[in-house]
Amino acid sequence: MKVPEPKNVRPYDQGQSLLFPPNLKEFIEENDLCWVVDDVVNAMDLSCLYRNVSSEGNMAYHPRMMLKVLFYAYASGIFSSRKIAKALGENVAFIFLAAWQRPDFRTISYFRKNNFEAIRELFGQTVRLCQELKMVKLGHISIDGSKFKANAADRKSYDQQRIDKEIKSILDKAEQADREEDDLYGPDKTGDELPDEIKDRKKRLERLKQIQKELTERGKKKVNATDPDAVFMKTKAGIKTAYNVQASVDEDCQVIVAASVTNQPTDDEQLIPMLNQTKENTDGEIGIVTADAGYGNASNLEALEPYNVDAYIPDDTYQSRKRGKTVGPFDKDNFVYDPVEDVFICPEGNVLTYWHSRHYSKGDCRVYRYKMCGQCPHFGRCTKSKAGRSIWRRQVDEKVKAMRKKLDTQAGKQIYAKRKHIIEPVFGQIKGALGFTGFHLRGLARVDLEFLIVSIAHNLRKIAKYGYQRGAGLAPRPEAAATV
Repeated sequence: MKVPEPKNVRPYDQGQSLLFPPNLKEFIEENDLCWVVDDVVNAMDLSCLYRNVSSEGNMAYHPRMMLKVLFYAYASGIFSSRKIAKALGENVAFIFLAAWQRPDFRTISYFRKNNFEAIRELFGQTVRLCQELKMVKLGHISIDGSKFKANAADRKSYDQQRIDKEIKSILDKAEQADREEDDLYGPDKTGDELPDEIKDRKKRLERLKQIQKELTERGKKKVNATDPDAVFMKTKAGIKTAYNVQASVDEDCQVIVAASVTNQPTDDEQLIPMLNQTKENTDGEIGIVTADAGYGNASNLEALEPYNVDAYIPDDTYQSRKRGKTVGPFDKDNFVYDPVEDVFICPEGNVLTYWHSRHYSKGDCRVYRYKMCGQCPHFGRCTKSKAGRSIWRRQVDEKVKAMRKKLDTQAGKQIYAKRKHIIEPVFGQIKGALGFTGFHLRGLARVDLEFLIVSIAHNLRKIAKYGYQRGAGLAPRPEAAATV
């Protein structure tokens, strides 16, 4: 028996007309991030975007609207231009920010890819806004790098050996095809049209020759055919085609104050550029700087001197010892330098005197040697050289030793311990909360732009937590600031 419809229910009529059109704001949750994005972008100076708008042709979408949609998408973990375009027809917050307009995915992609300088300027504006909201104080910043997957398949990487092998394979197949055609049509005749297989083969050969040219011009051992700027790097998931993302983070609210992308696998050359970008974006004086051993070398410590910052950066040897790695009895650090006599004393009490000076890329050094090592009972363990044991000494090496002593103090241990609580959670939030684990654009310049957008999205989420009051707009929230 069919049960009749219940009477104690609310009216349901999909064709019902409304006397007044609904206001989209009424359908958006009070704590939705779109309110923050809306207020922040409205507070920005968008002159850098307006200059790029053509005064001729078809009317462009308003840059302010495009920027709100792009920032909100990244802050919500939506990175694909197609998915953003789809959300503009389905998601109430997107519809509100776009004011019912629906740019297609090509327009969104074009806007994202072609406003590099403007996005960098806007990132700086978000950092300065965080300063005005008392979220950035520069009392302690931490710098670190993390590997992010490139938008390129690992199998598309080529070295010279693979290029030669594939070119030979293509030419061999072409020669075989010629013989088969001779048998089919005769040596002096041809078919009516070129088969698709041969067309594809020629295109592939041309592409291989282009990759070979890039390999030579870039001076690399391997080049990825999809994204030539990406390189193989060691990641937690193994050796992957990736980029090295750099970030400088302020302690107070974990705001990213500087960000860039490099295709250098190591971090050591990125310390000073990140400091420079931090100062440029904030126009303030930095108190304490911490970074891991990837940045800890004598050259960086020397380069830090003009910045007048209190740095805590260990070197690889120091970190290895902290992890329990034992140092041999004849390690260089067990040779004591006497600055008065300008000599080294080995663990057996023998004196290594000045031999000569050398110049190399990391700076001038003085070389000390003891010639009678062959008579020492430890010969073969300390050195196997018949000329005797040598020690190289640079003036900047003293800075490394001074840093080790500084890190070993109680204050040094406490300050350096904060590093992992300042910057490491930021990369975790970007990869975990935002879901950004790899780039969607290709080429070093464009992935640099994309991570700037990701950094802005991260900072917007921090503003929502620490620098925004619903109804009052952009203003520090007292209860949140107290927990910082």
